[in-house]
Amino acid sequence: MAKFKLTQVEVDSIVVVERVVVGVGIRGVGLFDVGFKPYIDEKPLWQYRVWKNMLERCLSDKFKGENTSYKDVTCCDEWLSFATFLEWCNKEVGYSGKPDGMELDKDLIIRGNKAYSPETCSFVPKSINLLLGSNKAVRGEWPVGVRLHKRSGKFDARMSCGNEKRYLGLFDNPQDAFMAYKTAKEAQIKVVALQYKDVLKPAVFESLMNWEILSDD
Repeated sequence: MAKFKLTQVEVDSIVVVERVVVGVGIRGVGLFDVGFKPYIDEKPLWQYRVWKNMLERCLSDKFKGENTSYKDVTCCDEWLSFATFLEWCNKEVGYSGKPDGMELDKDLIIRGNKAYSPETCSFVPKSINLLLGSNKAVRGEWPVGVRLHKRSGKFDARMSCGNEKRYLGLFDNPQDAFMAYKTAKEAQIKVVALQYKDVLKPAVFESLMNWEILSDD
C-alpha cells in the first residue's frame, strides 16, 4: 500500500514520478505505481479521478453497454500506469492544478479517434464537448440538426447555443434543413474556439477552426 500522503498542491507540482509498484488498482489492469495515497481527506486527487474514469470508459462492459459510442474505445498501454498519466496531466496543464470546467477529450485532435493516448488527448472546456455532441435518439433517421415537423410534413433545423435553442427555419426537405444547420453550427464552433483560444492546445484550436459538420454526426 502507498505509505504517505501528499497535498494536492504537492502532487500538482510533480514533474517526474518515482515509480513504486503498489498494485493493480483498476479492473485488474490499471497499475497504481506511485508511493503516495491517491486521496486527500477521502477525496480523490483530481488526476486519479480522471485516470479512473478514463479506464472505466475503456474497460467497463456495463459502461460500454450503456454508452454505445464507447464500444470500441481503448487506452494506450503507457496510460495504464497512473504515474505516467499523472506526469502527462501535470505537464498538460502547466503544473497549475486541476483545469476547472475542463474535461479529458480524445477525439478533437484526431476526429473519430477511439484510443486515449498522450498524442490524441487534451483538456478542453466542457462547453466544447457539449457543443459537438449530437442526439441521434431524438432525431432518428434524419441528419444531425434536423427533425420532421409532423404537423406540416416539412423539416425544421435547430441547434443549441449554450443553454438556449436556436430555431433555424422550416424546410421542404431534410437536405436543405441540414445545410442551414451545418452553416450555422460551423460558424458557432469557430466563435467558441476563438473564445477559448488561450486555453486550448494549438492542435485542438486548429481542428475546431476547420471542423466540418457531417450529416451523420
